[in-house]
Order: sequence, then C-alpha cells, then structure tokens
Amino acid sequence: MSKIQMFSMAHYVQAALTQARYEIDEDGIVIASIPEASGFFAQGENFEDARQNLSDVIEGNVLLALQLGLPIPPMTGVTIEVQDAPAYAA
Repeated sequence: MSKIQMFSMAHYVQAALTQARYEIDEDGIVIASIPEASGFFAQGENFEDARQNLSDVIEGNVLLALQLGLPIPPMTGVTIEVQDAPAYAA
C-alpha cells in the first residue's frame, strides 16, 4: 500500500524561514541558511533577495524529496502526517 505525507507546504516554508540564519560574505553577498536542514541555503544581493531565494530552495528541496521518496527534514511547529493511500495507489 502506498503512503502519502500530508502537510502544508506554505506552513513548512514559513516555519523553516523562522529558523534561517543570515551572514554577509567578504563580497557583501547575503548568505541565508537553515542550519538544521542540510541543503537549505541560498544567497542574494540583499536580505530580501536571500530570503526569497531561500524560500524557493526550501520548497524545491521538499518537492524533490517527495518525488524521490526521501525524508523531509523536520521543522519545529510542522507536523507531517504519513497515511496509507489506497485511493492514490498506481
């Protein structure tokens, strides 16, 4: 039987962004990352660019994990329910 993971992507992204850390490198580029989630990092010319790019990366990484059947990094405040999905089975 297939399994599906149920959660709000928008809530997940917002929760991840609350954990974001921002640094400015030697060239003045803003580096944004989620320390608790490997691969969740981005950069931008300013804080808002870095934050928007990080938001896109978070969503993209989660979608890729779902497609590949990989675990989704846990985020504080987000419950990911795993359910049997007989109606969705191929």
